[in-house]
Amino acid sequence: MADVGQQNRTGLTFTLTREGQQLQACFAPPADGEKTPLTPGAIKQALLASGYADHFVYANALEELLSRCNTATQPFTVAVGERRDGTFTIRCSHDGVEAYLAITPPWGGAPVTLQQVHQGLRAKNIVTGIRYAEIEAAVASGRPQEILAACGRPPEAGADGELVSLLPEARKRDPGSDDDDSIIDYRNRGEIVSVAAGTPLMRHIPPVSGLAGESVFGKEIPPPPVTDMQFAQNPSGAELSPDDPNLLVAAIAGQPILAKDCVTVEPIIKVKNVDLSSGNLSFIGSIVVAGDIAAGMTVQASGDISVGGVVEAAKVEAGGSIDVSGGIIGQGEVHGARGEQAETARVSAKDSVTALFVENAVVTAGADITIQGFAMQSELSAGSRIAVGQEGSQKGHIIGGSCQAVNEIHAVTLGSHAGVHTLVSVGVDPSVREKLSTVKLKLQEKERELDEVTKKLSYFAAAPSKATSEQLEKARQSRDRLATDVAELAGEKKRLQKRLEHVATARIRAERAVLGGVIVSIGAKALQVDEDLGPTTFRLEDGEIVAST
Repeated sequence: MADVGQQNRTGLTFTLTREGQQLQACFAPPADGEKTPLTPGAIKQALLASGYADHFVYANALEELLSRCNTATQPFTVAVGERRDGTFTIRCSHDGVEAYLAITPPWGGAPVTLQQVHQGLRAKNIVTGIRYAEIEAAVASGRPQEILAACGRPPEAGADGELVSLLPEARKRDPGSDDDDSIIDYRNRGEIVSVAAGTPLMRHIPPVSGLAGESVFGKEIPPPPVTDMQFAQNPSGAELSPDDPNLLVAAIAGQPILAKDCVTVEPIIKVKNVDLSSGNLSFIGSIVVAGDIAAGMTVQASGDISVGGVVEAAKVEAGGSIDVSGGIIGQGEVHGARGEQAETARVSAKDSVTALFVENAVVTAGADITIQGFAMQSELSAGSRIAVGQEGSQKGHIIGGSCQAVNEIHAVTLGSHAGVHTLVSVGVDPSVREKLSTVKLKLQEKERELDEVTKKLSYFAAAPSKATSEQLEKARQSRDRLATDVAELAGEKKRLQKRLEHVATARIRAERAVLGGVIVSIGAKALQVDEDLGPTTFRLEDGEIVAST
């Protein structure tokens, strides 16, 4: 039976049920039948006068009560709210280092007590780093809030092991590397670096373990694992020092080559000439030819190739640079970009190519091509820059054929007075743009997958019962793998974008003259020179080729 309060002149009273939880409204129409319409203010005043204004009222309950009171002709009782005690929740961070207390004030009921909170902490086995003063202040305030209730000690990361080269001048020539953005001063070729047996090459710095932390549950949190790097097994020309197992030294005299996990030492082979007496040469290392490379011969090296004389109609390939003190000269005119006929000289280097002059040859370089004299009826292709002649020199003509470079072509004179067809082109390799488009698509897909896995882990953290330990571990492994993929793709995207930026600064420069018959190409734009010009620089501005003196 409800405990009926004193009726006011509106005929409306509020009371709690005997259980003391449900708030009810009791309405009795006036006995004389004369009824004054109730207003929202009158209902709220009646609720306040009854002493239940601080109780929880159901959504829209008072609006519905108002409508019913103003139309009722018979007494009625209806539930409009309830008495609610204060509540609290305790949640822990995913790593267990922090615990948070959220307090909800009461609605006419009993407030949260300090004893209840301490019982809640014990129920969750939280024993470390409890912030008693902050908890007591939050409980006493009676305000809805969330505070940091306990704080453990996060683990401290250690340091990964490293392999540090002791030869900063050693050239990086990793055949499997795709890092085309390494900045190298190709103008300063210098001599081939060599070391004596016993020279320190690389040092191993062991990893340093981190410090364990402690969760709010009093359990140890291991630090992030550290990784180590080990020397490659049996590196060519190198060995561990007998006095120091963390030191790699040269086992032989030769050229040091820096790799990811070691420094190898490549002996340098030296020959007088490459001809029928020596046969073709194919060598994992560097080759020094004191004299000439005869027509029809093939010379291949994973390192540098140095030629003291001339390269005739031969095939020369290097994983490093090619330096020809004399010229590169074929025995027949080049027809087509590949120069397939046997009498064409074919020279290709992953790094740079330098020569005194080039004629009837196909020359390809991953970086720069530098020619002191002239380039005639040849196909030159460079991943960075082509320079024919030195600034201020009378020599340095590009006559006929084609020259293609990503960043710059520099010559004293372009073309000839005879109007020989000469093509000079700068800009970005189309494959770079295609690679960038592919990388962007892959990056978007990996980021989407990572976002989905991250949301799934957040859901598991909020509802632990929804996932088994196997599902949770699988999701974490997937998240870590996707995070690594995203980082690698983002780095690749940045490197490719950097290469695309070079197009804005690509230029073709002639110090003395540009003669009729020259075709200038920058990116997708082309310009044919019909009349002789003086010193001229061609560049791309607002999508068009412009010439300036």
